[in-house]
Amino acid sequence: MTLRLTLSISALVLAGSASAQQVYRCGPEGRVYSQTPCKDGYVVPTDDARSDAQRKAALETVKTDAKLAERMTREREARERAAAQKGPTIIANSGAGKPAAAPAPAASAAAKKKAKRPAKPQSPQV
Repeated sequence: MTLRLTLSISALVLAGSASAQQVYRCGPEGRVYSQTPCKDGYVVPTDDARSDAQRKAALETVKTDAKLAERMTREREARERAAAQKGPTIIANSGAGKPAAAPAPAASAAAKKKAKRPAKPQSPQV
């Protein structure tokens, strides 16, 4: 996270000095940026229209966001360590804590017909 903060601050500081340099947009569909002129390239405006107060406010916002992100990371890592010390967690149904009974399988149509037929009388064996 400190690297991200450093890069963000560097980008903001260099934004003021970058306005003296020309930047060219080159390549297919203008996806490549260069400090040297290129074929079919064009100059990209790099002047920062913000005031000094706006730049300072942006820098403070970056610093505040970085501190908040660091704090959130530490809190998350602490929660993860605490959860790891507790061991595995069992997820159970709410209620009695017993798993719900599986629904009874539906009787097939053949079984229903068989259940409705009266039993045939058996002839006595001699």
